[in-house]
Amino acid sequence: MDTVDIIEKIMREELRATHVSIIDESHLHRGHKAAGGGGHYHLTVVSPLFADAGLIDQRRMVYRALDAQINGSPKTIHALQIKSLTPEQWQKSSGPSGG
Repeated sequence: MDTVDIIEKIMREELRATHVSIIDESHLHRGHKAAGGGGHYHLTVVSPLFADAGLIDQRRMVYRALDAQINGSPKTIHALQIKSLTPEQWQKSSGPSGG
C-alpha cells in the first residue's frame, strides 16, 4: 500500500472522513535533502468530527492520526498541507454555487 492509500485509510478510519483528496507533490521536491525520505502531500479531508473543533484543533486531529507516518521510522510524510472541512462546509464549497 502506498502512502496516499495509507493516508486515505487513516483519515476514513480514525477521523470518519466522508471525503479525502490527496495530491502527492513529492516529485516537486526531489533532491530536497531535508525531506528525510518522506513525501510532500496536499490533503483535503472532510469529517463530521471537525464540526465542534476550531481550525487548529482540526489540524491537530489530522497530525495525531498521521503521527506514525510523520514521525515514525521510516518517515513517509515530510510535509503536509491540510485543508480540513466539515461536511456542511464541503457541501457549500462544492455545491452549485460553491467552488
